[in-house]
Amino acid sequence: MAVAVLAGCAVLISAIPVTAQEIDERSGLRMYIRMDRFIFNEDDNINLDIVVKNTLFKKDSFKIYDKVYTTFQPVVYTSDGREADIAVPHRLMNRDMKDVVASTIPRVIELAPSETITRRIDLKKLYNLKEGGEYRVKVYFFPDVLEEGIVPSENTLRFKITRSEQYYADGRSGIQEMRSGIAHGRFSVSPREVVLLFLNAEKEKDWRSYFKFMKIENYINAFPNYGKLYNNSDDVEKLKIVERFVNFLKSERADYLIDFQVKKQSIVKGKDIAYVNARVKRYNPRFRPSYNYIFTLENFRSNWLITHVEATVRKGD
Repeated sequence: MAVAVLAGCAVLISAIPVTAQEIDERSGLRMYIRMDRFIFNEDDNINLDIVVKNTLFKKDSFKIYDKVYTTFQPVVYTSDGREADIAVPHRLMNRDMKDVVASTIPRVIELAPSETITRRIDLKKLYNLKEGGEYRVKVYFFPDVLEEGIVPSENTLRFKITRSEQYYADGRSGIQEMRSGIAHGRFSVSPREVVLLFLNAEKEKDWRSYFKFMKIENYINAFPNYGKLYNNSDDVEKLKIVERFVNFLKSERADYLIDFQVKKQSIVKGKDIAYVNARVKRYNPRFRPSYNYIFTLENFRSNWLITHVEATVRKGD
């Protein structure tokens, strides 16, 4: 099975302690994980991609069992370091892995040198994950669940689950107010409103909201130093660069945002692309420069997300 969407997989982590000596050094298989975003609404699927790569100069193989939580075993931890509530039946019953896969014939997956295979898992099908929770996930890959070798993911990811939000008109300047709960009808947020919420989140240092309004793997290209590194890196290194970029955006900056005005928007007909102009003022001890920002937004699953920004200094300010 070359590339597939996996409902779940693995072995009892509690039954087999994970230690360094268990890593199968005889295998050239290495594994890392990725997500297309790190903040989810409570009604979203929480998809995790698991990428296995053959790092040898010869073919390598592993066995895969079409049973939930067998070959690939994600372990999700809460913010206090405890494992989240597992929902996998055979783990809840503490069944032996030999019994779990006894009636299943494994398939052998063979990878050529440098070849990869990607599996997708919805973590909600494995764990009871709650709204408002902050979690981290690491995955353990078993090239053969009936043998001792374990390959842990080379990285750990953090993600959050937030309350599903709805947007309602508040009657002031045509701006939409963001509220939770159920009241009136629900409708999508315009590109202009996304930019307004985005800039306000930066001003208030509300980073939890700030990153909701961008597609970070695109937005990073607005910052050449990070964009060049990101585009010239492999998938594992990209994750590290994104993490550094996120920390950069959240860091204290001397020219912090003082005020802004979101101007006009223009949506390209027939394409899921929009442009929004904004005037932004930032702090400077000698003078307060004003900038023209042009935001590019793209529509993803009926949501407008910021994918790029260009800033120029306003002349005469």
